[in-house]
Amino acid sequence: MAIVRPNAQAQNIYELFAGKVFRIPDYQRNFAWIRKNWEDFWNDIKEGLATNTEHYWGTITLKATGETLDCNEKDISFNVYEVVDGQQRITTIYLFLLALSNVGKPALRDSFIKCGDIYRVELGGLNKQFLKDLVDARNPQPDMKTNELLRDCLDYFENKIRTFGNFNDLSKYLQNFTFSLEFVVQDQLLAVKAFESLNDRGKPLTLMDKAKSYLMFVSLRYLNNNLNDEINTTFGNIFTNYDIIKEIGEQEDIDYVRSDRFTEDELLRFFYHYFAYYALQKYNLPAGYDYDATANDVFEIFLKSSCNQLKTAPDNLKNFIREFLDGLEKFVGSFKNVIKKVETDCRFKKLFSFLGLNTRVYPLLISLETENRLNDSILKLIETLDLRVYKIRGTDPRAGLYRYVISQIKGAPDIQPIENGIRFFINEFMPDTLFQHYLNQTIYDNPATKFILWEYEKYENSLFEDCNSELYKNCQKEHIFAQNPRPVFPAYGFNDEEEYFANIDRLGNLCLLEEPLNNACQNNLPEQKAQDYQRSNILRTKQLGYDIENRGFNKNNIDQITSDIIDFCLRRWNIPEN
Repeated sequence: MAIVRPNAQAQNIYELFAGKVFRIPDYQRNFAWIRKNWEDFWNDIKEGLATNTEHYWGTITLKATGETLDCNEKDISFNVYEVVDGQQRITTIYLFLLALSNVGKPALRDSFIKCGDIYRVELGGLNKQFLKDLVDARNPQPDMKTNELLRDCLDYFENKIRTFGNFNDLSKYLQNFTFSLEFVVQDQLLAVKAFESLNDRGKPLTLMDKAKSYLMFVSLRYLNNNLNDEINTTFGNIFTNYDIIKEIGEQEDIDYVRSDRFTEDELLRFFYHYFAYYALQKYNLPAGYDYDATANDVFEIFLKSSCNQLKTAPDNLKNFIREFLDGLEKFVGSFKNVIKKVETDCRFKKLFSFLGLNTRVYPLLISLETENRLNDSILKLIETLDLRVYKIRGTDPRAGLYRYVISQIKGAPDIQPIENGIRFFINEFMPDTLFQHYLNQTIYDNPATKFILWEYEKYENSLFEDCNSELYKNCQKEHIFAQNPRPVFPAYGFNDEEEYFANIDRLGNLCLLEEPLNNACQNNLPEQKAQDYQRSNILRTKQLGYDIENRGFNKNNIDQITSDIIDFCLRRWNIPEN
């Protein structure tokens, strides 16, 4: 394969933009730079101006498309370049130029922003239309976090430029005294290698980046470019779906999904447990299934070694990669579909947002959704698994669940063995007797306690709005007998302080109470906060307030309520027979 050598040269911003349209393909990431990145950008410009020194932005890697766009209004033609790397940087430079043209240098619009109907920077994916609307001052309202970042970045620069005031110096400095290394490639293989070696985003490549780049290399080297479009399309959809999943996680208070722990690499790791055992068997690959595989193991030990093993059999290699791509796209799409159900389906809202599904269980649920096997009975079984094993017991077993259940889901002709496997796993680690024992102990700090009290309220009050997110967030776990002050013993059925403290964190001494009322109760004795309980929107708590006022509250009440809630839990999160 003939390789055209790259053309690399340092150019100021005026030279970089001259005669070019920068197109960021759909398969690239959406805009993701945050306020810290904008601040660094602005501070670099201010420092350069103050010290009269040049500034280097980093590398912009481009691939010539051969396409030309004609701007008839100005009788100018532009060559279109795809941005291989540096899309965050080129977008930020464009937003700064747009802000400067909006605030005080309108002449920059023709030179850098738009010529006729040609936008000098074209974003892809979720950002495509939103950036155009920003350029055209249509005041678009962002529907996704990535577009909110675009709008906020533009607002940030406009405010900074307006305050700074010296528009001419800013314009002159940015155009003539800030530089990027423009790295232009003609050859697709070289573009792939350039992305790997010259990536200059200020953070390491993700393993998802590396997987895409590696598969593109394999397609180019061994498969005559046959899978290039499929690879680009698949990963473009994955990047977009990841952003959507992350967005819903923020909106619906799904702690894990909105946390920094949930990265694109987690998608790769979850997918491995769905796909690997099936692929290893079908393609007779030597690597064994590893229930404890990291995302790096998935890339290095599974993906790369599998392709290396199959490279002498191009048909098998092509089929393996195609199944990998199809499976990964379908799996991530199913993940998105599951998370979207949190917005409208009470069962999913309670599982993800209220209970907080343990991350160990995510691959199980998503794999079942991917295979269209996620029915009502299995969903209830998954909630039982999570609450009993990963919440109440609080241990982290997974070998059996991953080896004998999750890894077997893809292509399984019958769902019954999967259900049986989940039941067996629950019975092994949290059978009824052990479940009952744990529920009768100190449980205040357990992550399932609030959810148990919430579900018990629904059991006691059929009219209870058990999908009310605001109420759930506002409710706290309230000690009926507080930790302090303690009564003078013997009192309230407690013989001494030791017996008192052995009981205050049991289920029978806990109720749900809205935060303002909980704050008002402070550490008062039960009879002193009965009227606050009566003001609660939680019917059981309200009734408890009347009962305390009329009949008092003591250790016998704790024992009885604990027993009642345990009986409820054994029915609500039972392990159904085969």
